[in-house]
Amino acid sequence: MSAPYHPCDHQGLVSVILAVHNREDSVGRAIKSVLTQTYPCVELIVVDDGSTDGTRSVVERFNAGVKLVSLPHAGVYAARNAGLRHARGKLIAFIDSDDAWFSDKLAAQVPLMNRPEIGLVFADVVHVTAPREQAPRTGLTSFCVAPPRRDEAVRGLLWCNFVPTSTVLVRRRCLDVIGGFSEASEVSADYLAWFRIALRDEFDYVERPLAEYTIHSGGISFDLGVALSARIALFSAELAQTDDPKTGAMLRRLIFNLSLHLALAAVRGRAGNVRHPLPLAWRTARNTAELKFAQWTIAFAANQLRTRVRRLFS
Repeated sequence: MSAPYHPCDHQGLVSVILAVHNREDSVGRAIKSVLTQTYPCVELIVVDDGSTDGTRSVVERFNAGVKLVSLPHAGVYAARNAGLRHARGKLIAFIDSDDAWFSDKLAAQVPLMNRPEIGLVFADVVHVTAPREQAPRTGLTSFCVAPPRRDEAVRGLLWCNFVPTSTVLVRRRCLDVIGGFSEASEVSADYLAWFRIALRDEFDYVERPLAEYTIHSGGISFDLGVALSARIALFSAELAQTDDPKTGAMLRRLIFNLSLHLALAAVRGRAGNVRHPLPLAWRTARNTAELKFAQWTIAFAANQLRTRVRRLFS
């Protein structure tokens, strides 16, 4: 007699990793949004990254619905890597502790993984400001992220990180190949991970928001200058380790664009926690662009104009 059919036998287990540090006020909302997914085959791994508030007690209220892993505080990327070591699924998803998924998030994304060439699927998000547990979605201040790219994702990533981490569904093998997340920085290592995966695999996306992304001053990437300088450091280290000329050329272009973003942030007064941001931006741009400085600067300006016009009329 054959075993009874289970949805996991056909569609596969999704391991969801939620890294959390001192988020007792919001982690319950994130957990609920995972446990109420319409997709039936999910395991949720919550990695408590050394919380000192009531986070652990909030997580424990969900009992058997959550696998809790506790670590000394080491940062979000160390926590995500720890979650990966405990994950059983061939598909991996991430959610930040102050974000929330729409109920059909996984149901909309998993079918796109039927194409073996697809390594990562993402979606748009709605940005929300300080939502409360019971706040209705219509009462939130919101706007969408930059339009995502489907084809040639790696080239799109040269201009910006258009992949919201809380919408990512990725094959486990893709993360294994790149060695998980870099732990060299407390911010922006997800951008580097998506770039590394895009060099080998195609991306796909769901053309609508599937999650709420919370903007608040306590977010680790709220300081734009710090985030940009961290990205410059991460991708510069990647460039130093790259032997492939084509990859090296893309990395130089990406670092150049980051340097101009840092210069703009400094001019707008949004890089206050970075020491000497304009000299850093200028030095980085000159060293990476070399003879293409003027050409790349014009292309950057044109891209910024297109992005702003598209957002204005979207």
